[in-house]
This record gives sequence, C-alpha cells and structure tokens, in this order.
Amino acid sequence: MKVQQSDFYQVLGVPKNASQQQVEWAFKKKRAMLDKPALNKKSTPSLTSLQEQIEQVKEAFDTLSDPKKRMAYNAWLETEQAGTEEQPVEAPLVELPKNPRKQKSKKPASVYLDFYGFTEKPFDLTPDPKYLYLSAKHKEVLAHLVFGLQENNGFLKIIGEVGTGKTTIIRSFLRELREGFNFAYVFHPCVTSLELLQSINEELGLPSDSESKRTLIRHLRKFLVEERALGHRVVVIIDEAQNLDPGVLEELRLLSNLETETEKLIQIVLIGQPELEALLARTELRQLKQRITIQWELLPLNLEETRGYIQHRLNVAGGKGKIRFEKAAVDMLYRYTQGIPRMINVMADRALLLAYTQNSKRITTKIIRSAAHDIGGLQKESHLKTAAWKVFLPGLLLAGMLYVGMDQWVDFGSPEKNNGIVDFKRLIQEDPMDLTDPGELVPAAPATSAEAPPAETRMFTNSKNEASAPVETTAYKPISRNGVLQIGETGQLVTYLSSLNLAESKAEAARWVLDRWGVLPENMRRLRAESFESIQLDYGLSHYELNASFKKLRTFNQPVLLELTLPNSKGTKYVALLSLKGKQAVLGSSDKISIPFSLVEPLWNHRAHLVWRDFEELPEMGKGFKGREAVWLQKNLRLLGFFKGREAPIYGPKTVRAVQSFQRRYGIADHGRFDTETRILLYNLLTIYETPHLEGA
Repeated sequence: MKVQQSDFYQVLGVPKNASQQQVEWAFKKKRAMLDKPALNKKSTPSLTSLQEQIEQVKEAFDTLSDPKKRMAYNAWLETEQAGTEEQPVEAPLVELPKNPRKQKSKKPASVYLDFYGFTEKPFDLTPDPKYLYLSAKHKEVLAHLVFGLQENNGFLKIIGEVGTGKTTIIRSFLRELREGFNFAYVFHPCVTSLELLQSINEELGLPSDSESKRTLIRHLRKFLVEERALGHRVVVIIDEAQNLDPGVLEELRLLSNLETETEKLIQIVLIGQPELEALLARTELRQLKQRITIQWELLPLNLEETRGYIQHRLNVAGGKGKIRFEKAAVDMLYRYTQGIPRMINVMADRALLLAYTQNSKRITTKIIRSAAHDIGGLQKESHLKTAAWKVFLPGLLLAGMLYVGMDQWVDFGSPEKNNGIVDFKRLIQEDPMDLTDPGELVPAAPATSAEAPPAETRMFTNSKNEASAPVETTAYKPISRNGVLQIGETGQLVTYLSSLNLAESKAEAARWVLDRWGVLPENMRRLRAESFESIQLDYGLSHYELNASFKKLRTFNQPVLLELTLPNSKGTKYVALLSLKGKQAVLGSSDKISIPFSLVEPLWNHRAHLVWRDFEELPEMGKGFKGREAVWLQKNLRLLGFFKGREAPIYGPKTVRAVQSFQRRYGIADHGRFDTETRILLYNLLTIYETPHLEGA
C-alpha cells in the first residue's frame, strides 16, 4: 500500500522555521509514542496503519533533518501549495482543516495531471513499490543480498547516500521473498538494546512485552531452532543503521552468536548511509566489523540510468508518449541532481509544473534551469567534475567486498541444498516487477503512423524484389539473404514490427545474431525465444544485458539485440542491429532492413542484449586475485599497449591501473576489475579471436 503524502512539518508537529534540534526532539517524541501504541490508544484512531504512521514519521525526519533535502522539500511544498491555489474552484476558499487526517483525505490532485494525461503524479516523493526501477546498480545490490542469504553469511552491509533507493529496494526485496524465510524488518532506530530485542521479537510474532533481555532472547532462540528444523532461515534487516548507538550494534553482534554446532541460526543485514562506515570504525565495534562478510555501496544513477528512471516513472503514471524530456534536458537534470533518485523526483516534478504553466509538453534545458533556480541550493556539476567523480569514486569502495556481477548467472547449488529457497535468478535477472520501457523518452507518434495503410498500398520498397509483408514466425525458418527492405520513416518501422508479437520478434532477431556468430540454420531449430538463457545452454554463447547509448554500441562493435518500445500501447519488440555504416543501420527481423539509425532511436528504450563467447572461460578478476588467468590478462593488455612491467600470476596494482586505462580508453566503467564488459571488449580487439563486428564487417 502506498503511504499517502503528508506535510512533513505537520507529521512531526513542528513549525516550518523549526531548528534542527527541535526537529530531532519532535522525532524522538513521535517515535516513542508509536513504539508503544498501547500507551497511546486515544490518540491513534488514524485511517492509516501503525506501520504507515511510522514510515511517515521516519520519512519526515529523514527529509527535515538534512539541510539540502529540507530546502528541496520546501520548494516542492511551495509547488504543491501553488498548485492548489491555481486550481479552479466554484466555492470560495475556506481555511484548511487543522486535522492532518482530514486534510489528507481532501488533498486535491496535482494541477498538471489532466494536462499531461497522467493517472497520478509520476514523481511523488513517497516510496511506491510499483515505481521501483531496477538499474544495474540495484540489480547488483540484490545479487549481493541473495548471495549472502544463500551462503548463510552472518552479517551483510549495504550503504548508500540519502535518496539512492535503499529503503525502496529492501521493501521490494521483502515483498518478493517470503517462501523459506522469516524477516524481521526494523525500520525505525532503537535507542536501547532492549528496544531492539523487543522490535525483533514483535516483527517475528514472538512475545515482546517483557522488560527482561534474557526472556526475550530465550523466546527468540527457541523460535530460531524450530525454524531451522523446518529448513527456514531467519533474517533481521536493520534500516537506517547509522542512527544506532554502539551499544545497540554490539547487541546485534551478540545475537549473531546464536548458532548450532554447525551453522548460524540468524543472519543480519545492515542498511545505512555512509555515516555507518564511521560508526563501525570505532574501536569498540571492531569485532562487529570483522564479522561483516559481504558489503556493497549503492551508488547514484548514471546518465543512461537516469534517462531510464525518468521514462519508467512517466510510463507507470500513464504518460507514455504524452510528454518528452529532451536529451539535453535530461543531461542537465542529471548534472544538477547527480543521479540521486529523490532529487530527480523533486526537479522533474518542478519541471513538469513549469512546462504546464507554459502550455508545453516538451521539457527543455531552459525549463530544467528554471526548475533548479526555483528549488534553490542546487549546483550543476561540470562535465569535467562528473568525469573525475567517475574515475575516483570506485577507488573509495571498501577493500574485500565480494563482487557478484549481474552479468553472470548466479549459481545457488543443487536443489537439495536449496530446500525451501526461492528462485532468485528469475527475481533479479528477469525483472518480475514488470519494469518495462526504461530508456530514451518517446514522443507521441504522428497521427499518420498510427493507422496502417490499405493492404494494396506499398509501404516498403525493395531494391531487388517486390515488397513483402512480414511473415509469421514458425518453429524453424532459415534466414533469407535475398534483398534488403529500405525503410525511410519511423512510422513504417512501427507498422512493420506491429505484425509480430514479443516472442516472435525476439526469435527473429536472435536468429540473425546467432547467424553472425556462425550458428548453422539447422541448429536454430531448438531456439527458445522465451529466455535468453537458452542461448548459453544450447549454443555455448553468453548473454549480457545493458543500458547503452549509440556511442556505446559502436564501442562494443558487435551485433546486438535492441528492445524497441512501440507507441500507442503496441508493446515491446526486438530487432537485431547487424551492421553500421556511417549513420545507416542494417537491422534483422523477419527481413533484413536498411534504415537510418536516427529513425530507430526514438523507439529504442536503450536496453540492449549482447551475445558473446567467453573463449577462454575466464573468471571475474579484481585486485588480489591469484592465478594463471592474471598472466593471460597482462600479456594481452601488453599487446594492446596498456600493461607495462613483469607478468606475474597476481592481480596487483599494476594490473588494476592497466585495466583502468583500458576501460577509460573505451568509455566503460573504470573500476579496475576484469568484468564482463571488459572481457567482451578485449576479446573483440584481439585478432586471434573471431568475433562478428558492427562496423568494418
């Protein structure tokens, strides 16, 4: 259920000019009241549940206690109030009711909903699971959670800046993951270790009223032993862990000692802001820090992910094809917000309001600049500063973190070992929350392209043969090499692809790419379009999904499957990008198609699927890795002019620097690890490996 938006000042009961100390005092008072609802029955006949009230108080404190977030929120609040005043009303204005509940229930819709055709505000500040956007970073964090829980690690830690989506991803994770697990999600800070134990027991449905820690732990241990006997696991998730006192964290460490002779009975996940690092660095917490076996940092979105994030929220709110954020505008918005989702919401919401006042459905750089000026307190990152941030931030990641790349299938062992555990691979890799249409923002289709011409009208001209209508896919159809369809309008491509459903278009596109990798037509009989996993199982090739730009496709220089989002609810289709010559592209579908890439780009949601071969079956490598694979990497980086020095079977600082130089040269993430993107590029550049190319084919 979505938590309704309330005035955060009213939630905490403080005036708008309240000091930081007043905000903190009000939060502690509210928290104490909500932690003991039995003592406050007369004051809580609210229409919202206790959990929603706690979430509202926590969200209010998180926003108002941070000066930058408070400034942005004040600007957003002014927008809401201005919107309310701008709405036409027949009755005279009356004083707003003082009761927050009544005010919420009568809150008017945003002024621009009807103008844009939205069903709801796309950039609301309150968390809503249906708006969850799984970027590559979010998938990576989910992978670490999954891996840590699967391996029964005692402590896991995930940190991220304010507004990067930590709480949202955890809530979605909990909603999807129930079978075989019992979760205690503690999302409000506990002042004492006693409160912590009471909260954990309450979340697990155990007796929690006792004031004796020994009694609470006895109930908890009995429950843990019973659950383990049933093959279940118990996980305690502590959100906003940076607000915990050292004594409370030490109590968590002691809880992790609950174990049998062979295994841990409880797992603990700490979620917090970067301040959690400083807290754990204290001497008295060194034992706890040593027990954290998996840790990861959730970074802000990059530019491509920011485009996808904006488009996804617009689509969910019913705005697909109804409004357009220009590329330069998204670039400027990204530089102002630095890719932090909460700040993106604030600025995008303001931009929509400004565009509405100008009667425009196109968001330009001028509008973004005005939105930033109205909000105040935002400074645009220069391109140089952004580039430096990308270079140095990966070096700040903690040593020893376990890298589980989302570009590989996660192996969770045999069915016997995984008794009662959910299939996480589908959860993470296939986006079960239906995250459709992220990427480049799609303008509304011209009216002429929405209507198909009469059957006898020739839509496509063929340089060699008569125009042929798209044929229906069968279980096996050899790829035709005779003739190329010439398409000169985006609307023509839309009409062409509309005749195929999602599975058919995926199968047709995959056949072309497999053909470029030398797979014989008769071996394509077993092609299964429902899952890219079959490509690896049936053909010895690997699949890698990424958000990409046109420039990045040229960098990888390999045939790739593109996801296209057709206008007017015609769904997602796939095409194969087979070659590029200048700005002219050759696509593969039911036919081979020649078309300017600029006509494809408005439909492309920037998701791409690379098919590649891991010739040497190399592992992921990072600093400290030992093995002959490191020597192979050093030799081949030397051939390309990136590695200097003596080769050795260890992934040391020189190897890290060489890999970073290689990554910077080709414009991919320069973290210094030998990951999938680095591997694909390296194979492609080394002449001893036969790989198909987009350019120079």
